[in-house]
Amino acid sequence: MRPTLYYDARLKSVLVTDNSEKLVVDYQDRELLLPADPVNVRQWEKRLKESGEETGLIGLARLVRRKTSGTPRSRSLYRFDAYPDQTLRRAFDLDDYEYIDSPYNLNCIGWRNAKNPDGFLAPRGLVPGEGGRFVSDNTEPYPVPVPFEFIELATRMKTDPLSILKNFMADACGLKSPAELPRADGFASRSAEAEKRARDYLRQAWRLKKDFF
Repeated sequence: MRPTLYYDARLKSVLVTDNSEKLVVDYQDRELLLPADPVNVRQWEKRLKESGEETGLIGLARLVRRKTSGTPRSRSLYRFDAYPDQTLRRAFDLDDYEYIDSPYNLNCIGWRNAKNPDGFLAPRGLVPGEGGRFVSDNTEPYPVPVPFEFIELATRMKTDPLSILKNFMADACGLKSPAELPRADGFASRSAEAEKRARDYLRQAWRLKKDFF
């Protein structure tokens, strides 16, 4: 079986035919052809052509499940995400490093870049942004009882109650999570319009002043 994650993979090119799309990557001195997510591969095909990058782009190739047209079942495909900081590299030797009596490093993995040659830690599942920066997770857990009617509403929307609540919080607070400065908590507003509507709801429901936000 192929790995699900290829850290520090160098995307050299993409192959697009009538029947398939593939990422051509260098990984640990080997050239790999990975079955690609069609939407993702066209994005990088365009970027490689526009940038004229002869050496390719360094990033993460990871396995995803996608439904494609003409097939009833989802397929295992790879998508590529270039590191915002092209000097970024995984530091596997730091993965087990933890501060004593501190939960900060739990579930963290190691990275290095030009700015931090000795390495640093970032939450698993997050690719650090420019200069290795990211917004730390400072969320607080709140137990909230969820009525059945809301669960039913979420089911009809083909999602779950937690996703609705998280999206609303991100929209109401205007939380951004760009690749250059990702958020470790995973919160990100959907659009400027969604932010406006979430704030309009709060103004009306709680009779807030127009200049509250």
